[in-house]
Amino acid sequence: MAKATDMTRGELESLLRFYAESGLDFPLADEAEDRFEAVTAPAPKAANPQSVPAAAAPPARAPAMPDADAIALAQKVAAQTETLDDLRKAVEAFDGCNLKLTARNTVFEGGARGAALMAVADAPGRDDDASGEALTGPEGQLFDRMLAAIGHSRDDCYLGFAVPWRVPGNSVPSPLQASICKPFIDRQIELARPRFLVLLGNAAARILLGTSDNILQIRGAWKTVRTASGFEVPAIATLHPRFLLEQPAQKRFAWADLLTIRDRLDENAPS
Repeated sequence: MAKATDMTRGELESLLRFYAESGLDFPLADEAEDRFEAVTAPAPKAANPQSVPAAAAPPARAPAMPDADAIALAQKVAAQTETLDDLRKAVEAFDGCNLKLTARNTVFEGGARGAALMAVADAPGRDDDASGEALTGPEGQLFDRMLAAIGHSRDDCYLGFAVPWRVPGNSVPSPLQASICKPFIDRQIELARPRFLVLLGNAAARILLGTSDNILQIRGAWKTVRTASGFEVPAIATLHPRFLLEQPAQKRFAWADLLTIRDRLDENAPS
């Protein structure tokens, strides 16, 4: 067999093309290697275990919890809480919802406890997740202006979320995520005992009212939210500030809802 050094350029190119078409992707030597006579390389000396620091073991990740088990655990944990502080600690320690793995913070509440009005949004936004506070950033600023327009502020409002962890991309919580977290928002409503609820946006209204209707169909009308244990509270759905920033022409509907909310607040004001 001719050696590679004796071949012309054209012969080498043809040979390499043949090898490539045959699936050979490693170089070949001119002479076959006799592996029976290959000298075995000495094994490297073992390092002194005291001289090399042991690598830190990666933190163990809890196995994924089956969906039904996660819902049942949330129900059990929520039912055992007696105060809002108890519930907050239970939510922060809960590992049954995958959103907790991607969220920076658990955003449990905002505003003032004991307020007659409790506003519930679907999930924290990007700014909320970064700060750990409820309704911050541009949408929080708009929410404050909405309350100020009817002569009120966050001191007159308690805030909560149907899902206390941000959904990546500020997306809507999935039905499964909402089902897992529903016992927590139910218990939060029961412990907060507001006089009425304001449901901010399509997802929050659907989760708490159990409806598939669009927010523009159900906004502005008084409904009843009923928790799993039977606690009932009047509720009105309105447009989420995030939606109003994207669709400012819809603010006329939000203003009509705010006037209705103002009237209910005035009814519940201390004499």
